[in-house]
Amino acid sequence: MNEFELIRTYFQRDPLDPSVTLGNGDDAAVVSQHSDFETVVSVDSVIAGRHVPLMCPPDGFAARLLGRGLSDLAAMGAEPQAVLLSLTLPTLEPGWIDHFASRFHQLCVRFGVDLIGGDTTKGPLSAHLTVLGQVPKGSAVTRSGLKSGDDLWLFGPDLGGARAYLDVLDGQQPDHEIWAERYWRPEPQLDAGVSLRGVASAMIDVSDGLCQDLLHLLDHAVGSASVKLQSKLFPLCPDLVDRFGQDKALEYALTGGDDYCLLASIRGGVTIPTRGRRIGMVVKGETDRILLDGEPLPDAWQLGWDHSR
Repeated sequence: MNEFELIRTYFQRDPLDPSVTLGNGDDAAVVSQHSDFETVVSVDSVIAGRHVPLMCPPDGFAARLLGRGLSDLAAMGAEPQAVLLSLTLPTLEPGWIDHFASRFHQLCVRFGVDLIGGDTTKGPLSAHLTVLGQVPKGSAVTRSGLKSGDDLWLFGPDLGGARAYLDVLDGQQPDHEIWAERYWRPEPQLDAGVSLRGVASAMIDVSDGLCQDLLHLLDHAVGSASVKLQSKLFPLCPDLVDRFGQDKALEYALTGGDDYCLLASIRGGVTIPTRGRRIGMVVKGETDRILLDGEPLPDAWQLGWDHSR
């Protein structure tokens, strides 16, 4: 099977969204613009041996790729519309790709997005996903705007499970169904993101580690600000404390990343969307930018994923 047969067989579908006037199969897609909306665009990569194991299950690769990408739209309060997929495969033959494509299209239907184009080539397993969404003009939620007096809220299931699953992959822990689910099938908080338009003063998704992502919000704060976190308020993934103890469980939850919850600063007196958890508060700038239960974060903690390593 050559590249063009592979695309026709596995990736060409009729568009679901009427705004896609020309979908996959030409030199480029054509998407109509709405005058009262703005387009939100992001791109993300998943590389075997870097972001996932070299021996990677196809359905997990598809779910992780799409979930990570759509989480960026959720963090902006955007509604997803379409994706473009650039896929590099060790071999352009059916089998692995059949399962990948099946899962990918299932999730596209679930999240209401069209695959409108991309590219395939031969090489080490990797993928680059471009996601397109929309928001009403002026309503995108950005990283800028956190300030003293805000509360810090978390929207999503729990923290630490994806990081704990790395210990399973390394053979340090027995398998765990929920940790595997968190790692391979991240759940983009799209509905929560939309509900936080006009509510959150700043927002980011927890991809690289909660503390590291929180520092991005602090970097764009209005005025000098620090955050006081309370450990008892964090939703820890099941069995973290039993397997690792309280201190290590908190470290995994606050620094592990790949949780894809939404972290939002919200001013007092605002109606909070359902399923949010208050985890701390923003105060005027102190010596330590993040305090946990009134104390500085442990020096031994690496606060999140470093893409340059």
